[in-house]
Amino acid sequence: MNLLCNCFRKMLAWISMWLTYSLVRVCSIFPRVGAWTPGVTRANASHREYSDEWKNSMALRTYDLGGQGGSAVTVQTSTHTFRVDLGRLSECSEYFRALSQSGMREAAENLVHLEHVSSAVFHHLLEFYFHDAFETPREEELGSHIQVSSYLLAEAFLSRCLSVLTEELRPERCLSYLSLAREICCVELRSTVFAYLSRNLLELPHVIRCLSDEEKEELILLRTQGKPCLCSLRKENLMSWKDPETERARYVFAKQNGAWQPTAEFPFRADKWCFTVVVLYNYLYIIGGYRTLVRRRRHFSAVACQGRIYALGGWYLDSLVTPDSSTALYTAVECYDPWEDSWRFVSSLPLTDFQFTVSLSHDVPLATSLGHCLYVLGSIQRTGEKLMLQYNTRQDLWCELLPTLTRLDADLPALYFLMGASDKLVVIGGNNLHNVVMWFCTRTQKWGQAHSIRKTALAGQGALLGSQIVMPSVEHNSVVTMDLQTLTMKVLTALPISICYEAVFYLHF
Repeated sequence: MNLLCNCFRKMLAWISMWLTYSLVRVCSIFPRVGAWTPGVTRANASHREYSDEWKNSMALRTYDLGGQGGSAVTVQTSTHTFRVDLGRLSECSEYFRALSQSGMREAAENLVHLEHVSSAVFHHLLEFYFHDAFETPREEELGSHIQVSSYLLAEAFLSRCLSVLTEELRPERCLSYLSLAREICCVELRSTVFAYLSRNLLELPHVIRCLSDEEKEELILLRTQGKPCLCSLRKENLMSWKDPETERARYVFAKQNGAWQPTAEFPFRADKWCFTVVVLYNYLYIIGGYRTLVRRRRHFSAVACQGRIYALGGWYLDSLVTPDSSTALYTAVECYDPWEDSWRFVSSLPLTDFQFTVSLSHDVPLATSLGHCLYVLGSIQRTGEKLMLQYNTRQDLWCELLPTLTRLDADLPALYFLMGASDKLVVIGGNNLHNVVMWFCTRTQKWGQAHSIRKTALAGQGALLGSQIVMPSVEHNSVVTMDLQTLTMKVLTALPISICYEAVFYLHF
């Protein structure tokens, strides 16, 4: 009796396996049947995706035989074999496409040896391509999924795996994934990790310092991909909360689709503030302070150079009016290292035997960078001459660049703009009649010819991109651009707040 029962159970198991195998073939030929067929349907996808029944069922390891009229191949993986339509698989994997067209013995014998490939990963890959079912790999298995999909050149499956990695990648796993990318020569994996690191460049200094200098430069370049966006913020505000514009001025504005849009709110609540703006590695730094009980405020310049930020000199002002006898020039220069998040003093400005004049129209002194040097421009109080100072960041050394620019060379009682372009420094100033544009060549240390342009009231912190200068204009309550080649000016769309002491700069979003 027991023998009869055992035989009956084996017969039922064989019938069940045969029916399942038949249903798989029917689903391959008539895909719509898969919408209702029990046991192998998308509606019951958890059965195929998350159970281990496929390990004990050849029928569940058989995919789309006869559906495309292609030849069936047996694929031997680490622990299990699979029967797969080679024609269909060739559409999903460049590895199998090449195999099918190679005339190799494996293709002729319909037996592919992939013993080094995990059976579980290969099963997930087949489920994805043949049944549109993607089982998110566990964290410890994600690397093997990426490795197999890269080896088999299964682009779509690799892309899905990398999407999972993008969402789940953590700092402590970055170096191991980069090591894997090098081992398997997977450019896509490397790009995914680099994209994550570039987005978090300065937030992960302990990871970044493990990379080569070439890799660090690549990460920095990734942060400035795409078209730069012109931005503006009010760098100094003297109004109180009683003025309704104070609240509107607490934003960074970006020019998008022809209009200025508020993009980010200041990370503090105050009605008075004073900042200098620097962009380094596509990070926006606003350096200064906002309203406190201390009346004294320091105005200074800040410049990015060779991966550092330099805060230069400036002046202290105890009142909110014009500079007077209580205004004190400050000669110290401080250097900020973003990788260490630390400041240090470097050589001070060499203002020992003369004094720079000060102005409320912009940061003082005017400063910029070119190569590994900083350049500072100011007016000597005693004579009105314009003097250019150079700071070599490698040697920690200041020097004067002579000759000075005298009043006979150019009438420039006011200075508005200083920025580096190629081997020249662009200087914009003005007098009562018109504005003046000049160049100073750092290679020959000579001043160029002065060019007069239309008088425009400029105040704030400008920027240079290519041959286009952008500067805040109080007169137009907007930002004006000037082409350095033609010296023509254009007024952009008005800002949603009045121009006061704005800074304009470029960011990549």
